[in-house]
Amino acid sequence: MVPRVAVVRWGSEPSAGEVKTMVSRCLELVGGLNSLVEKGETVALKPNVVTGELSGPGVTTDKNVVGSLVELLYEAGAGEVLIVEGAGYFTETSKALELSGFKELAERLGAGLVDVDSSPTVEVEVPNPLLWERIPVCRAFMEADVRVNLPVMKTHDQLVVTLGVKNLKGVIPKPMKRAFHRRGVVKSILDLSKAVPVDLTLLDALVAMEGLGPSFGPKVRLNTVMASTDIYALDVVAAKAMGFNPYELEYLAEAARAGLLDPSQTIDVVGEPLESYTYKFQPPPTGEEFAPGIRVVSKGACSACHGTIHSVLYDLEQSGRLGEAEGSVIVVGSQAQVPEGLESTPIIMGVCQAHNRGKGVYVEGCPPNNDRVLEAIRLAKAQGQKP
Repeated sequence: MVPRVAVVRWGSEPSAGEVKTMVSRCLELVGGLNSLVEKGETVALKPNVVTGELSGPGVTTDKNVVGSLVELLYEAGAGEVLIVEGAGYFTETSKALELSGFKELAERLGAGLVDVDSSPTVEVEVPNPLLWERIPVCRAFMEADVRVNLPVMKTHDQLVVTLGVKNLKGVIPKPMKRAFHRRGVVKSILDLSKAVPVDLTLLDALVAMEGLGPSFGPKVRLNTVMASTDIYALDVVAAKAMGFNPYELEYLAEAARAGLLDPSQTIDVVGEPLESYTYKFQPPPTGEEFAPGIRVVSKGACSACHGTIHSVLYDLEQSGRLGEAEGSVIVVGSQAQVPEGLESTPIIMGVCQAHNRGKGVYVEGCPPNNDRVLEAIRLAKAQGQKP
């Protein structure tokens, strides 16, 4: 069966009512809600909330998109609609749901609200695992009759883009998210997509993000929504719309190698023709030009680790705390050597530097998450100069 991806675009910034029209049209193009939802069924929605502190268009899933879908689901006869999310590291999900406005949205529309980090999980087997044989998943999401994924179109400092597949990481608890990064986030999210199949992915591209995503990059207004019952087909089409070659993105190339998608297969794009998209997204920074006063010793490092360093330093800069990292030495990459005679404790970053973990403050991960790198910078600073 040829996978289908619907693309619906509005000629100008849409009102809330027009967003509902767009969502409804997008769903019709992929078979309609009646083909997905039966009367009385429970539907779980997984938006992208991040931390809640940086909320709004281009960062979190547009509340008009989520609200429109909630209304359409109840109109289609759904018995219960749940909004399910687990926020980023070191962020209380309950706080993120409140700051982002999703708590108010759920209360207003009669939807349930599920905090992944304070809800029961269920162990789910991974068929043909790449890394994980079993993954703990939010029970409310896993046991819903229908599961809908609601990502935002964004670039990402570690994966280049974050679309449907990456957004599913919010249905696992925080300790498992950290474990994903320790063992390798690319294969981990592919295993998750196999363990937790979704019935529909509805992509919010009303306002997208380029550059240093998923939180800090410039906004791009596209006035677009996309939908598909095939999460990988949607990610391929969305990546093309962003100006990227999908199979040069590590996670989609790995998905092709694992047989999760077939690059030779035709995807039926309906609605707005993909050729009408001429805007090429600025990719996240992955080069070796970092902030002044920071020394990065890099050889054989992947773009994901470079992207993490850029993101961490940008975060510090925006919060006026870049001085906390001044004088830091970060060693990254499989072939990088820890310099001799350093006056300060270096930060040893990533699983490919595990052999040097005793030579400084080691931060594990592939790639490490931002908060772990920040912790390592602070700890190295606290240790001060070597005697």
